[in-house]
Amino acid sequence: MTLKQLEYFLEIARMNSISKAAQYLNISQPPLSMQLKALEDELGMPLFARDNRRLKITPEGKLLQERLNAVTALLKDTVRDMQSLSVNKKVTLRIGTIGSVNNRLLPGIIAHFCREYQYVNFLVVEGRTDTVLRNLAEENIDFGFVREPFNILSFRSKHIQDPVLRPDETDYFVTIARSHFYDSEDNGAAGKSISLEALKNKPLVIHQRYREMLLGACRKKGFSPHIICENGEIQSSLSWAQAGIGIAIAPYTSAIINTDPDLVIKRLDSVSLSPRVCLVWNQTTKLSLEASAFLKMI
Repeated sequence: MTLKQLEYFLEIARMNSISKAAQYLNISQPPLSMQLKALEDELGMPLFARDNRRLKITPEGKLLQERLNAVTALLKDTVRDMQSLSVNKKVTLRIGTIGSVNNRLLPGIIAHFCREYQYVNFLVVEGRTDTVLRNLAEENIDFGFVREPFNILSFRSKHIQDPVLRPDETDYFVTIARSHFYDSEDNGAAGKSISLEALKNKPLVIHQRYREMLLGACRKKGFSPHIICENGEIQSSLSWAQAGIGIAIAPYTSAIINTDPDLVIKRLDSVSLSPRVCLVWNQTTKLSLEASAFLKMI
């Protein structure tokens, strides 16, 4: 017997009529009669006595009706209890993130996720890529949003495509500064890009993670950069640029969190490293249902 057959039986018993039950269930009468007949054949006994067009439930049918009503009530109670349990359920996802992701990408990701998983809470720890990776290795967080380069072999990772970039476009480095730091011979503040050579003797503010990359690129061009500040936060570089201290170098997707209209952003040519944002997690950690859903959504 099937649940559908039992459902049909209860409706016929309630209506005391196959035609009325068929109308209520929005199905034709012959298939409903066939399902009732199949149920009776399997049980080996009639559930209704047929007198012309009238149906009268048999004692066996009455017993089945009573038991099924009890089962149905228990099932409804179970569903209600499960829904109550889901409402009261609390799960916390622990996320480590660099500042640029926390300020721009993460709120939209969380908002989308919470539409389906309203019972999930979040613990967000902001820091540099190295601190996020350390927290992940020590299992203080479940996921980390970091920026390349990092030791990709130590973790499982997934590249995050930033919506401000074209689908086939990767992130790139830019300079961000007050307009007077740009020379007129390099198209001044109006140009959309700037050569690495144009930064010679300019006061540069950089993130310490990109120091060796910048030094190597400048040496290939025959000069050493004038770095006046190395810091551990991209936001610090943007603040120094806003204060008019020098030219900050940062990934484009980090630089656009700047809201100062007087700062000019130019694409930095001749630097090939792509500072992609990645979601990382431990290779050996078994993810919870909610963590797996979060990963799948990214």
